[in-house]
Amino acid sequence: MLYVHTSILTDSPCIVLRGMPSEASGQALSGRVILRLCRSLKVNQVTIAFQSTCTQRGSLWSSQSAIYDNTKLENVLFDAASTSLGYAVWGGSAETSMRELPFSFAIPGNLHESVCTAFGKISYEIKVTIRSCGFGINTWVQSLRIPVLRVPEESVLTALALSEALRAQADWLGAVELQMLGDSAAVPDEFKLCVRSIIRPLQKGQTLVDVGLRLIENTRCKSAMSRFGDSPNSSSVLCQSQIKSRDEFWHALSLQHEHSFDLELDIPAAFRGIQYDMDTARVHVSHELVLTATVLDSKQVAHYLRLAVPIQIVPKIALETSFAELPTYGKSFSDRLLLDSSYAAVWAEVNDEGGQDSALLPPPSYQTTLDSRSSLTV
Repeated sequence: MLYVHTSILTDSPCIVLRGMPSEASGQALSGRVILRLCRSLKVNQVTIAFQSTCTQRGSLWSSQSAIYDNTKLENVLFDAASTSLGYAVWGGSAETSMRELPFSFAIPGNLHESVCTAFGKISYEIKVTIRSCGFGINTWVQSLRIPVLRVPEESVLTALALSEALRAQADWLGAVELQMLGDSAAVPDEFKLCVRSIIRPLQKGQTLVDVGLRLIENTRCKSAMSRFGDSPNSSSVLCQSQIKSRDEFWHALSLQHEHSFDLELDIPAAFRGIQYDMDTARVHVSHELVLTATVLDSKQVAHYLRLAVPIQIVPKIALETSFAELPTYGKSFSDRLLLDSSYAAVWAEVNDEGGQDSALLPPPSYQTTLDSRSSLTV
């Protein structure tokens, strides 16, 4: 910006919306705009806007943008229209050469999350515009991209679903069994995914030629229609890892017993190499992990085997918040309530001999259990 240097600093690197668009609450986007002036400048107005930018791709669907958003929120950070001169002089001294302007936006909960697919792209940016008067350049613009993420509501069921282990198994005609094992079926972007692949023979006389692992992204655009009258689909291989018999460090294996291989995939960054799983009114994105193997039977005929399992690509924040709130035995007092109830019943029977009515004993409550939990020894 020549002699005007603008920095946009947000309090959060992204906008996180929790829940479906119909139920998610709005979020606040706040931060600061720092202006550094190398010389004096007659400033008329400083505005900031949070807006969407859309890009359409492909040619098989209608001319109207299938993935589109026209959100624009604008605030005025400074306006000198009410002054006598109609402008304010900034810069020219050490005290006025730097300006800091705070900003805040109320982001609606039904905002469409950031999308980058083969059918279109929706991204969001913060745009600062400085207008001045005088000779030369009178408008300066600075932008900052900020992603909008949507994650499920925090709950035990969501946490358990995201922490479910990756396991898949199938056999081919009772001759070969394929199996995949992984730590989790939900992984973030920019992550090294490690999967153990097991090839188990069920018959003799077979040979293993190669083993591979692929991550495939499947996209369906619901809001568009191809020339054939259906919703267009797209499928692409994002990353893969394969071990072949022609590699110098590995040769064809005789399947006399099971063999296991630890394969790794480097999942790319979101919005640049991969899109998070999503299911909206406009687009559906899902991913699957595919294990492939080439096996020669006893007659040296090649067979290409394939085992696929769904896998979720989610933001890191979804996994961090879900795992942090999982219940533990140490923090669970529900079982202690049951124990207190049994203890109260036994104590009532003992006191009945002294004439105390057991019906007068109140049932245990959460507050009394938490306050006196150290008095019960199990």
